[in-house]
Amino acid sequence: MFRVVITCLWALLALPLYVSAEPDSFDNDVDYFLETSYFSTIASGHLEAVRKAPGVVSVITADEIEAMGANHLDEVLEAIPGLHVLRSDLSRLEPVYSIRGIHSGFNPQVLILFNGMELKNPYSGGLPPSSRLAVGSIERIEVIKGASSALYGANAYSGVINIIPKGIGNYSSPIAQLRHGSFNSQDLTFQYSEQNDDGTGFFVSVEHQRSDGDRSRTISKDLQSEYDRLMGTSASLAPGPLNTRYNLTSILLNIEQEGWHWNHWFWHQDDVGTGQGVSRALDDKGYGGTVSYMSHLQFKKIVDYEKSVESNLSYHFTHGTTFFNLFPDNSLIPIDNDGNPSLPPDNAVLFTDGVIGTPEYKSHNLYADTTYQFIGFNDHILRLNLGVRYIGITTEEKKNYGPGVLNGTENTVDGTLTDVTGQSNVYLDDKERHNLFIAFQDQWRLSQDWTLTVGGRWDDYSDFGDIFNPRLGLVWEPRPDFTAKLLYGEAFRAPSFSELYLKNNPSGLGTPSLEPETIKTYELVLDHQLTHDFRLINSFYAYKAEDLIENKLVGSVYKFQNSTEQDGYGFEMEAQWKASADLKLRAQYSYQHSENSETGADIANVPNHTAYLAADYFFDNDWKLHLNNHWIGSRGREAGDSRDRLKGYNWATMKLSKQFYDRSLQTAVIVKNLFDADARSPSSSIIPDDYPLESRSLWLELTYAF
Repeated sequence: MFRVVITCLWALLALPLYVSAEPDSFDNDVDYFLETSYFSTIASGHLEAVRKAPGVVSVITADEIEAMGANHLDEVLEAIPGLHVLRSDLSRLEPVYSIRGIHSGFNPQVLILFNGMELKNPYSGGLPPSSRLAVGSIERIEVIKGASSALYGANAYSGVINIIPKGIGNYSSPIAQLRHGSFNSQDLTFQYSEQNDDGTGFFVSVEHQRSDGDRSRTISKDLQSEYDRLMGTSASLAPGPLNTRYNLTSILLNIEQEGWHWNHWFWHQDDVGTGQGVSRALDDKGYGGTVSYMSHLQFKKIVDYEKSVESNLSYHFTHGTTFFNLFPDNSLIPIDNDGNPSLPPDNAVLFTDGVIGTPEYKSHNLYADTTYQFIGFNDHILRLNLGVRYIGITTEEKKNYGPGVLNGTENTVDGTLTDVTGQSNVYLDDKERHNLFIAFQDQWRLSQDWTLTVGGRWDDYSDFGDIFNPRLGLVWEPRPDFTAKLLYGEAFRAPSFSELYLKNNPSGLGTPSLEPETIKTYELVLDHQLTHDFRLINSFYAYKAEDLIENKLVGSVYKFQNSTEQDGYGFEMEAQWKASADLKLRAQYSYQHSENSETGADIANVPNHTAYLAADYFFDNDWKLHLNNHWIGSRGREAGDSRDRLKGYNWATMKLSKQFYDRSLQTAVIVKNLFDADARSPSSSIIPDDYPLESRSLWLELTYAF
């Protein structure tokens, strides 16, 4: 806590230096800054300049995504200060978005929105399994860091990521794009928009991506290697490659008419690789699949000069299917009397076709809300939001192990699967959850220089009760080139269905009495437009997270428990510089320190230091060069893991593009991991090599506007 106080005092002492600095030789024209600053709705629910928003906000536009040559969301988010993308050690190398050192294996502490609607897997609390989100249909990504439940409710814990899709105003002609890359990878994108004179129209986007994955991403040992050592067998597929193939299709349809927006999004992943294997044993037979469909109807109307109304109605369906070999063919696995794998010396069973499970789930998420905004009082913007959400999940499962299938007396088991759907032996019973909420916010302009934001949201859940989360934000703008913000927020994360109700599972059991995780965040932001072309943003923060849910050993079984508290503090610095008409630079550096409140141990697997540098250079004759480099610092280990800290790495990307025929045709060459760095994401000690990231890859891109 002493270091937190020193950091905050340093920031406050530096504040007069910002304020006293004379502006550059341009006139203090507020309109200039409004034109050159990004706008966002994520911090307050209505459109405003990012520099004035009561939050730590970052915006990445479609042009920036296209410039960096990104194929999927993970590549884009690494450019956000304070956000690091790592790979889950628990679930098939799925992306984990660690914001300011806050994360867990299923990534439930970050709220992911698609056009304001939640993308959530109610089973794990994270994204749908094996998520890879294509970026061709994205118009902009807005990110707010810090506790944000006062606006967004559950899971807006460490931050919120809102993915805003393209609409009818973004393109006037059809566009087709083809990419071919290393690892037998292909991307295909087609977009078409039509707009009538009365403003009605539609936008459609189709994206398809597939790859065999980088087969050079090998590990030397896995969990089966340890069983082989104990049991005297040789069933492990290690040394061998991680299974990282993917195959996905994403279809977006937006229909717009006079305040009405009807958005449809279909996302299908098929035959997706199992990464390191669901039990950390390599699996060359397993696969996953997800079908997801979202329909979102939105209505916006300005009633008069004082009042406006917005209503949303959405339905989100997800069907996750899997076929897993928890352990490979001819593995000799100790089986307890409940039929689940255990540690020796229990009865050893030979699984000739591997230990197989096929858990499935279907989730239904129905959401409705109405927001009323009133500006009839002088210097006030009042916002009232009422809503309701229903989440339901149904499950299916077939397997050749576990309760109701084995009892520990068997000697040999083949690949015959037993259907336990609807029985007491299934991994999760069908469950549902209801959520009712009301939120209030007042943005009060205290004077010409000061604006105070006060708000809060009350949520009532059918399974764990009610909770209230407030927010405060004070924004000071003494000059049009400088803004300071002092922010406070609280947030909570709702326990997932697996944490509450998981059963018949050797890796962990649910606890129905779990309480939500809670957090309090304090932030100071200094945003200074030093010249027409140079902007510097410094953010300082501290937080206290409580009742964190962990899977801990209770007696002889693992159960989910509210057992941990976490403290964190740090700062983020971002600079944007238009060095010339042809050269733009963007840089950021982030420092975070997070620790277990009880033991003082650093939070494992995330870097204390990260940095990012990007340059865009425009040549004559429509040539363009983009270079960026992520620097990820070293990362510590979990308690009890004797391995050295995982070394850091530099990840560089280059894109060189050229436009032809009045810019209707563009060709590009993209090189990712330009210097072929040995980049790795941390693993548990079961996988001693950690998880290698992709080696250098080459992509060729062709884009044509009809």
